[in-house]
Amino acid sequence: MIKKLRMMGKLEKAVTAVGAVLCLYAVFYSLRSNFNIGNLLILGAGLVFLIWPFVPENRFFTVIKRLILIGTAFYIFMAGFIFFQGQSNKADFTEDAVVVLGCGVRGTRISLDLKQRLDKAYEYYCQNPNCVICVSGGQGPQEDIAEGEAMRLYLEGLGVPAEKIIKEDKASSTKENFAFSKILLDEYFAGDYSIAYITNDFHSYRAGLFAVDAGFSEISSYPSASNLMTFLPNYMREVLAVLYKWVFKG
Repeated sequence: MIKKLRMMGKLEKAVTAVGAVLCLYAVFYSLRSNFNIGNLLILGAGLVFLIWPFVPENRFFTVIKRLILIGTAFYIFMAGFIFFQGQSNKADFTEDAVVVLGCGVRGTRISLDLKQRLDKAYEYYCQNPNCVICVSGGQGPQEDIAEGEAMRLYLEGLGVPAEKIIKEDKASSTKENFAFSKILLDEYFAGDYSIAYITNDFHSYRAGLFAVDAGFSEISSYPSASNLMTFLPNYMREVLAVLYKWVFKG
């Protein structure tokens, strides 16, 4: 292997370096957040690039390499599609309610992605204080409290009045976030109402599909940016989630 490393060209060395960085990133990020499929995908990609220069040169492995390159290009295309679609249908600050989708809580501490969503909800509330905010998320693995409860506490800490917050703390998926939130909002409002939903930009496109599925009729989005630290695992995971949604409608 040492001899092979010495013989490698600059491109092969760069590929190996990228693989090593991705593997280290996957391990580092897993230690700082809840482990998920995004981290696993990064680790898998890192291992592939790490061993890429050492793969034998024959017809079989040449086909495998080409398939991997095509898959990588497709992933990049899908990530771009998801990002740009997530920027459409923006809120105009006249909505009656805001639905904030939960995500990882580590113990009782909110994740970076969830903090961005909640800060965006507070930003929205400052421009439309007549709205109510429905925070949605149940309690999952590695979480000491429900996401909805952690979200409520954070928003109240920012100064949002308790009576302006509706807590949903049973949902375990995006589909349930909207379905359970709609039940609570239907009870709160006497008639028709409009919503803006808040999630990170990587999740906004798919979330909009679930909002329609749940039966909301007047829907807009107010996405928060992705944190640089979580950008890669989130988009890698979201590509698979969108494909699953398209194929299985679930």
